[in-house]
Amino acid sequence: MDRLTELGAVLGQLLKDRGETIAIAESSTGGLVSAALLAVPGASNYFMGGGIIYTRAARRGLLEFSEFEAQMRAAT
Repeated sequence: MDRLTELGAVLGQLLKDRGETIAIAESSTGGLVSAALLAVPGASNYFMGGGIIYTRAARRGLLEFSEFEAQMRAAT
């Protein structure tokens, strides 16, 4: 996690320097990308929000995917 936090700090600084923001949608990473970005003080300057849709049930319920779409394999 230390390496991810270091990368999050670098990316966060780049986003702040450029005046850009980011939003994250995660599945297989289970929130690690968001955690790395949010571990940096001042993350609210660039982090807009995120969602972790980890299971097929969440795809159906939260994203309103059809049964067919919910069965599709997530990216790895």
